[in-house]
Amino acid sequence: MKIYGYGIELVRVRHEDIELVRKKRNSLLVRQYMEFREEITPEMQEKWFLSINNRRNNYFIICMNGEKIGLVYGAEIDWEKKETGNGGIFIWDEKWLESSVSLMASFVLIEITFLLGLERTYVKILRTNERAIRFNHDLGYELLPGQENIQNQHYVLNGNIFFSRTEKVRKALVAQFGSTFEVVMDTPGDDSEQHMFSLYEALPAENRKRLIVRRL
Repeated sequence: MKIYGYGIELVRVRHEDIELVRKKRNSLLVRQYMEFREEITPEMQEKWFLSINNRRNNYFIICMNGEKIGLVYGAEIDWEKKETGNGGIFIWDEKWLESSVSLMASFVLIEITFLLGLERTYVKILRTNERAIRFNHDLGYELLPGQENIQNQHYVLNGNIFFSRTEKVRKALVAQFGSTFEVVMDTPGDDSEQHMFSLYEALPAENRKRLIVRRL
């Protein structure tokens, strides 16, 4: 599965990508901001991929100008409760760290999440990671009650707050790149793709105007 929008490309993580993701996740640049900071082995990575390669998890490699530069994800999705249990993003290519790529990739995944009918999404952020806290606050994430003294804090984002908080930035992105997202389903028989397509077919016309789905 590939997603195009706001000038970037998101490519769903496949088995051939997991060694690249493991090496980048193990780098000091990335793991210093993670709760789990031990070295991830190939065996651990294989087990992780087997646990997330399904309709309840959406992990995408961020591609910019043909380069793989980071990862964005929505995980532990409960389609009945209409919520994503955990999400996040990290950029491993230093030249893109100070760019708007993180914002664009987050917007694409979050907007598609809400267009598909989910109502809220959660993230966990280390209380010492001030940069990530500011970034997610700008998206509309709010700290849940009782998290003040917890090291890895839990935040929630509701659709109405997201669209209200980010209206100005989204208007600028739409003016530059257009308002539609294109989803290309390129893995016949994949369960996550079949599930997304069934959700897409049931969407109201207004949502389908912004979300174009193609099967190869």
